[in-house]
Amino acid sequence: MDLTFQQIRDIAFGAVRAVVLEDGIHFYKCTEKQIAAWQAQSDFLGDGSRCTTGVRLDFHTNSQSFGFTPATGGRFEIYVDGVLRRQLRAEAGKREEMVLCDALGNQNRSYRVTLVFPSHSHGVISALRLDDGATFVPHEHDMRLLFIGDSITQGWAASYDSFSYAWRTTRHFNADSVIQGIGGAYYHESTFDVPDFEPDAVILAYGTNDFSHYKSLVEMHGHVAAYLDLVREAWGKKQVFVITPIWRDKRDGKSMGSFEDCRALVASEAKKRGYTVIDGLSLVPPLAVFFEDEYLHPNNEGFSLYAENLVAVLEKHLKK
Repeated sequence: MDLTFQQIRDIAFGAVRAVVLEDGIHFYKCTEKQIAAWQAQSDFLGDGSRCTTGVRLDFHTNSQSFGFTPATGGRFEIYVDGVLRRQLRAEAGKREEMVLCDALGNQNRSYRVTLVFPSHSHGVISALRLDDGATFVPHEHDMRLLFIGDSITQGWAASYDSFSYAWRTTRHFNADSVIQGIGGAYYHESTFDVPDFEPDAVILAYGTNDFSHYKSLVEMHGHVAAYLDLVREAWGKKQVFVITPIWRDKRDGKSMGSFEDCRALVASEAKKRGYTVIDGLSLVPPLAVFFEDEYLHPNNEGFSLYAENLVAVLEKHLKK
């Protein structure tokens, strides 16, 4: 049986908006205001704001098979009972089918199925199929997390999109999360908006692109302060964590000057507003071997350490 778009929407997580168009159901991690604001900054950032980073269908079913038809190409991933079982580069209009079973091929009475949408393109599906008469219910989560950040939050350089630090943290806490990671993004107050998503905690991780983008610390300071003020207005009673930029190489030749001063500025402004500051230098070792490009974007091992160390900090504050 093919699920209706409303039924698909009911088992979708990670999106703040869903729109049904002729080709299928479109999910968005950012609000219309945010997309317009990033588009005004550049076409590249506008495209990044439309990527389906963190969007997934997550449900429990007694169906013994699962299929979907993407309306766009992209790298989808399928988890069964919390275990990664398949990564595929889907072709637009090509129906994908999978028999549900455990890792050894044994079938069970029910399964948790998680379809992970592409983190670096705009994934759209036109159909989702289960066995005729099968039941399905959305997965229940323990908390709600909102991640806001740049390409590192989006998961650039991870061989599997769901290996990013934000995805790993999401799974650890069994969280319903929205991951607003956008490659190239930085603190800019015009891009802030309050989505239709009420988080228990907000995790904010900009800064490394600010170091390259802004011409001076004074210019950067104005945007950081304005953005964090909006965060306080929206979520002042929530737990807000600000991660200072992680280690990077290529720190010379920037008009702003010192990367250390950039990191200190973020930490200082966050502390002024009562946010919990997490030192990015404590998350990923300052060794090129943990970075895919050897200077900026963590690889799978780097993301694993990032998530492990971040979770250790968050555990002290969450679930209390």
